[in-house]
Amino acid sequence: MPVLEGIKCPVCKNEFTDGDDVVYCPDCGTPHHRECYKMAGHCVNAGLHQSGFVFDGSGAVKKDAAPVQSNPVNTNAEGFYIPRQDSGAKSGEAPANTVPAMQMPDLFKQYEGDTIDGEDAKFYAATVKTNTKRFIGVFKKFEGKKSKLGWNWGAFFFGPYYLLFRKMYSQGIGFLVIQTLISYLGSFFLSAKAPKFVEATESIVAAKTGGTFSSMGFTQADLAAMQKAADYQTAINILMITFAALVVIRIITALVADGMYFSMVKNMIKNISKRLEGGEVIPMVTFGNAPAELTGDKAKMFFLARRGGTSLFPALIGYLAISILSTL
Repeated sequence: MPVLEGIKCPVCKNEFTDGDDVVYCPDCGTPHHRECYKMAGHCVNAGLHQSGFVFDGSGAVKKDAAPVQSNPVNTNAEGFYIPRQDSGAKSGEAPANTVPAMQMPDLFKQYEGDTIDGEDAKFYAATVKTNTKRFIGVFKKFEGKKSKLGWNWGAFFFGPYYLLFRKMYSQGIGFLVIQTLISYLGSFFLSAKAPKFVEATESIVAAKTGGTFSSMGFTQADLAAMQKAADYQTAINILMITFAALVVIRIITALVADGMYFSMVKNMIKNISKRLEGGEVIPMVTFGNAPAELTGDKAKMFFLARRGGTSLFPALIGYLAISILSTL
């Protein structure tokens, strides 16, 4: 993305990088991350369109820029700018699939009037962002209850990686450390209490793969050779205990995942509410030259949507870190 090198998205203030999903305002050409554009609901430079503003990377108005005609600042009922969709626009100029229904105030309208723990349910939905119907139902069940046990299949199958995916970083790292410690303890006791079995297994692997592990499975003859080890039964017991401990950890993760997520989302909403009520200006919802319309609930929803939601990156980092440690 050489043309955008060093240029920041005007909404989230992060520099564009290769692979980013970028869209451009069809009126002035200002680049935005697609998700940022959807959440902001308009080009951040909408207030300058009448003056003929054209984005050139520096924020300046080009001298040869012609003033935009034909109602350049078209807004919806909420006051959000709707990008002009010219029939003659070149491919790639206008944000694809940008529709008024995707503006932040309308995303979670179905939850208006409903509350969870004293806060509008729409704020919880904005923070969760994906699979909102399930989580809003779960959160309402948790409201006012001391016990917040549930069952989350994603947490059961993916364990700590699911927690990291949901941006529960401290919880995800905690369970990842526990899971890794159990695996390492299993390996330690296997080496200490069943050395003959380990030696036999390593010999078979070395003979089959030249000293490196591969996807090649063990044959019946290989299993028979392992069973001849004097400490075979001890090894099996250790392996079963280790496996059982890992399954128990997954079950615990599945039981407490929704409760931990509810607490995190609730605390995030209460924190931003206090900050906004105290008159604090949140940098993430400052739009430079854009009309000053993201205030109150709109600013709150935008902030929560940016901080909440999901991200594959932390989960992938966690998986890669454990994969690298397992090879040491």
